[in-house]
Amino acid sequence: MNADILIVGQGLAGTMLGWELERAGVKFRLVDAGHARAASRVATGIINPITGRRIVRSWRADTLLPIARESYLALEAELRVPLWQDLRVRRLYVDEEERRMLAEEQARDALSDYARVTDSDGFWIEGAARVDVPALIAAARERWRRGGLLQEERVDVVTARNEHDLVIDCRGAIDGAFGFVRWQYSKGECLTIAIEGLAPNVAFNRGHWMMPLSGGLARVGATHAPSRRDTVLTAEARAALEASVRTMSDRKFAVVDQDAGVRVYVADKKPVAGRHPADARLGVFSGLGGKGALFAPAIARMWAEHLVHGTPFDREVDVARMWRG
Repeated sequence: MNADILIVGQGLAGTMLGWELERAGVKFRLVDAGHARAASRVATGIINPITGRRIVRSWRADTLLPIARESYLALEAELRVPLWQDLRVRRLYVDEEERRMLAEEQARDALSDYARVTDSDGFWIEGAARVDVPALIAAARERWRRGGLLQEERVDVVTARNEHDLVIDCRGAIDGAFGFVRWQYSKGECLTIAIEGLAPNVAFNRGHWMMPLSGGLARVGATHAPSRRDTVLTAEARAALEASVRTMSDRKFAVVDQDAGVRVYVADKKPVAGRHPADARLGVFSGLGGKGALFAPAIARMWAEHLVHGTPFDREVDVARMWRG
């Protein structure tokens, strides 16, 4: 297919879309001016098959996990940058309610593939992973910049549709033509801490995450501030995250850095993709929320299959589900 396709935004969504289009032989260009508030900029990139306070299987985890693994490992080989890390997650109970919910899910055999070992303090999650999202975005950006496919500039998406066959908006926070989608936002703050002695392939979760990095560092986060779209760092978030570290480990630690990003999602917590119901020259890929590393590869592949084979978008993902025009 030789369509003139413009991808706007090179966060995780735009990066994975560009990769899938490149693999499919679909010609495209990207424009990105950078976005200081983007969640991809500070994402820890954890892929977790069991999620939330209710301790349930992540949406379509059995299907999405193999696609994610294949895509990131292929990118790792192509870009020659380490991206994928297999993990075990030590999930510690916050309260008795979580203990009860896990017991109920186990009684229904709903988590047997992933939650296999439990004890009085929590349980172990198998099959998790971490993707180095910032490294992925940086390496892909350099590749496409060198190849003349990426320009660092701002564009008006609606105006750009007059110059391209299709413009796919991957910026995350999307208004304008896709303002009919009831986007929701949540500010999340994270810490980078210096802490020694953590196992390199074990992440902890007790309300917040603690993810070991190399060099005696770890990422901790993220907080959840609904409807907030700023990236102002707060003492309250820092204190909450420091307190969480103390509940997950008795090791000494020091805060090295604090940062913030803004998650974008919709009410059903499923990603949003597809063509504008009233203008087929406009497309969207957004709403990844806190599960972008899991969702993005499969949704990017869905876009590629749509462009190459005309495959319709999954109804649970299609932006048309939001249309009331």
